[in-house]
Amino acid sequence: MKKHCKMAAVLALAGTLLSVPALAAEIPAVSVLSGNVVAVADVGTPVKEGDVLATVNSLAGPMAAVRATVDGIVKTVMVKVGEQVQQGTIVVVLETK
Repeated sequence: MKKHCKMAAVLALAGTLLSVPALAAEIPAVSVLSGNVVAVADVGTPVKEGDVLATVNSLAGPMAAVRATVDGIVKTVMVKVGEQVQQGTIVVVLETK
């Protein structure tokens, strides 16, 4: 009888662990180009992997400098239109679902 109680407790615990939703992760989106920011996604915008998050004016003209690497929502925008960014600068922080 004790084995049945232990087994029931283990199964109940396993069921609880399996039903806990995954926590959201924060993913920084980094500029791959240097230049003057001409457009950036707004906070709260849902994005899909590959979507353009920021555009900069480079020597070759306006170019996508930051693309989403995951599906998610724009949580934080670290730059403003008109600011100069360098390659490697964190521009946007995404929150995954």
